[in-house]
Amino acid sequence: MTGNARGSIGGVLVHEGTEGHTGELAAFFMEHRWLLRRFLVAQGCPDCDSDDIVQEAFLIAWTRWQTIAYYDNPKAYLYKVAIRLWHRAAAHRGQTGSHDKQQDVLETTPGHIDVGGDVELSDTLTRWFGQLPAQQRKVAGLRLIADLSEVATADILGISLGTVKSQLNAARKKLAELRDQDERDEHRDGGERR
Repeated sequence: MTGNARGSIGGVLVHEGTEGHTGELAAFFMEHRWLLRRFLVAQGCPDCDSDDIVQEAFLIAWTRWQTIAYYDNPKAYLYKVAIRLWHRAAAHRGQTGSHDKQQDVLETTPGHIDVGGDVELSDTLTRWFGQLPAQQRKVAGLRLIADLSEVATADILGISLGTVKSQLNAARKKLAELRDQDERDEHRDGGERR
């Protein structure tokens, strides 16, 4: 990144060539940073990595903002970048992204308080997402957490629209089964929270 610093967004210096888009970029960052983090954690990304990946994804978006700002859906680009960064980080650490290893990460990841929205990331929801097959977890995360369209989800994951629909349907069924099982367990245990 060349040029003189012109200010900052979230502590990151803004350089020449981005001045006209600084407000848009700042709004984009504020709107999407916590949802992107929540999506990554639901995918099995450890807390210690999710913040770094969010930061790196936004830095990549920032360097290309003059182009990305004109995309129909810049959020889809951001999530695509974050998914690639997560896969690269997992591969670098020797993680295969398999269900068992991601489940181990999910079970050892403490609950997180989302200071941006003061919303607790539910350990239960994270555990449920960890029990989905990888493809269903990605599709459900992009559709239900990131609130991306079916078309954007298909584009990000490089799969057909029909596959997105079938994987989301299967994920919703599995999540409903897990919710019902937890409710039965809670009722059986006398209404105590687990």
